[in-house]
Amino acid sequence: MGLRRRSREKTLQILYSLEFNKNMSIKEAVDSYLTYFNIASMKWSDKNEPPVMNESAEEESVFITYLLNAVKNNINEIERLIEDAAINWRIERIALIERNILRMSVAELIDENNGVPFKATINEAIDIAKKFGSKESSSFVNGIINKVADIIDIKSKKL
Repeated sequence: MGLRRRSREKTLQILYSLEFNKNMSIKEAVDSYLTYFNIASMKWSDKNEPPVMNESAEEESVFITYLLNAVKNNINEIERLIEDAAINWRIERIALIERNILRMSVAELIDENNGVPFKATINEAIDIAKKFGSKESSSFVNGIINKVADIIDIKSKKL
């Protein structure tokens, strides 16, 4: 599994936890996640030296932080786009897993400067929905993200 996929999956889990801990900051949510899953994101080079970030852990941390902040900073636009694409569905009616996969994916789509091709974003969202959601999750997520991509006309902007 690639670094970006791992990062997206961890981001999904952190976003999910934030649904139940709305007063928690992103930093607190990430720290809580790392503690709960006993993830060592730091590598000790020597007992007498401070911890040094492992290169892949640092890249993963940067991408997770980027996604979490992109969702947080653009939540109103993201949810408006999801609701526009999900005809007759209010955001609250969408299951938590699918809702957060959509939030994360739409955040990537609306950021024109992140360099992630929209097809990669869509494929990752579908695969993550297959892993974490129900049988129908991947089809639902695929349909909504494709409609959002059409709404924002991303297909003509990113290849």
